[in-house]
Amino acid sequence: MPSRRKTREFVLQVLFAADARNQDPIEVLDFLETHFSSHEDEELKMHRVAKEFARELIGAVSRDKTVIDELISKLSHNWKLYRINRVDRNILRMAIAEMTNFPLIPGRVILNEAIEIGKKFGADNSPAFINGILDRIHMLEPRPTSASELQRSLTELDQTESTD
Repeated sequence: MPSRRKTREFVLQVLFAADARNQDPIEVLDFLETHFSSHEDEELKMHRVAKEFARELIGAVSRDKTVIDELISKLSHNWKLYRINRVDRNILRMAIAEMTNFPLIPGRVILNEAIEIGKKFGADNSPAFINGILDRIHMLEPRPTSASELQRSLTELDQTESTD
């Protein structure tokens, strides 16, 4: 049975490759699916990935990438997006897309999965950095249902905090 964790790790790898090559993540996914399906040994590895969930999550990142990147820049005080290491940047993209596009998955699960993936693939400080960014989003009630709605919610929250 496909694992959500393995699928998220696969999505991270697709996003990382797309980021490194400056390509749309959907193009990278299409290439990988073609590659895996044409090699019998590789197809066995793909049985662990929930392909529909992976495609939907990659599609959400691809569609909302501009807004998600603006959110990451805003929430990572004193860090320009290009200075955030590629692994952390793409874990954040993936988690924010999942938080805003998959309302049936609990926010705490998404947050914990992102932190665990950060421990596995990121630098020593990745889990704390990822937690710091995503925790601010996770605390929002009600949970935003799109990246644009998340952006509006954070802007309103910032305006409220600055007038207090």
